[in-house]
Amino acid sequence: MLVGPPGVGKTSLVLAYANEYRWDLVEVNASDERSGERLKALVGASASQTTIAGTRKRIILVDEVDGIAGKESAGGVAVLSSLIRMSRVPIVLVANDPWDPRLAPLRELAPMIKFSKVRKDEVLRHLKVIAEKEGLEVDEETLKEISERAEGDMRAAINDLQLLSSMSANPSLLFSYLGERDREKNAFDVLAAVFGAKKATEGRQLTMNTELDLDQIFTWVYDNVFKQYQKPAALAETLKILADADHHHARLKRYQMWSLTRYITPLVGAGPGIVKTASGERGAGFEFPSKIRFMQQTRELRSRIEEATAKIAAKSKMSRVKAAIEMLPYVAEMLRRGEQGISAHYGLSPDEVQAIKTVFSGRTTTGGLERERAAPPKHEPATPRPRTTRARRRSP
Repeated sequence: MLVGPPGVGKTSLVLAYANEYRWDLVEVNASDERSGERLKALVGASASQTTIAGTRKRIILVDEVDGIAGKESAGGVAVLSSLIRMSRVPIVLVANDPWDPRLAPLRELAPMIKFSKVRKDEVLRHLKVIAEKEGLEVDEETLKEISERAEGDMRAAINDLQLLSSMSANPSLLFSYLGERDREKNAFDVLAAVFGAKKATEGRQLTMNTELDLDQIFTWVYDNVFKQYQKPAALAETLKILADADHHHARLKRYQMWSLTRYITPLVGAGPGIVKTASGERGAGFEFPSKIRFMQQTRELRSRIEEATAKIAAKSKMSRVKAAIEMLPYVAEMLRRGEQGISAHYGLSPDEVQAIKTVFSGRTTTGGLERERAAPPKHEPATPRPRTTRARRRSP
């Protein structure tokens, strides 16, 4: 898995390798082919077969893997994982941000090779080579400006140079047209920006220039905040800022008051950094949020519970939410007591039955009654009740 920001040569490296060593290249863009069945059809045959003549090697390139992490791409990651396990040829995955929780199975199977942004001097040197070969008369100051604005993105720099070569106007018109590039930041870049912010406007810019939504940013920031401060006063001030942001965010979601975003973004995106700078804190390294890690570890269990809930809801003619609240605990209790036929009635698989038992282990639908039997109320003497009394109380 080749990972890194856009325009640093991840895909180009694979293309160049296949061309230099004369390997057959099968290229698939995962953002365009998101469904599991489509990926299986495109990649599966290539992964299990050799070339027609059998004389050339083959390499499979799956580009923009982080594009198959959405809800509409259900099954894509699972299919790709199974293809990697059975493939007879090398598979190279390319991603800008591999840290989406749904990509965890791929991270476990494919060693990651990190690509960094291209240095400005390297971008400038390459632009000079291109200009010379293409016969372009571009002064060095203009090339330096293009290199600066590319922010380590070689592809963007080349595109800008090509656009400049097709314009008869002054280069300054190009730069005013391009403006400042907004780079999509991955989660760790976002953390560095949040805890390094020195003014509120940086928070607004940060939340606008990343694909992470406010919920995700809040999770990453909150889970790392305790390692960034040594002084209790600084930590308390930061937590208060995050609490205010969370309060506004709850109102936004409840009442759909999107105007509150103007208050949330500077609090979450810049508040922790401003406090950190003012208090002189040095901080520590960033870590993957425990909440997201827990969600990864319990993904399969939660998936089976969701499937079981859907079956119970369909059979009971009710919504999934209502089935989860009103039916699932009773089904779990019946399964725990060994009731026969309940799993067949709802069409539950053995894996789903086991998942329900695991999640509801130790819980009963009559929790209040069980506690009453275990510890009688204070106003009654703690003496055994007659069997008839217990029988009457159990009947409801």
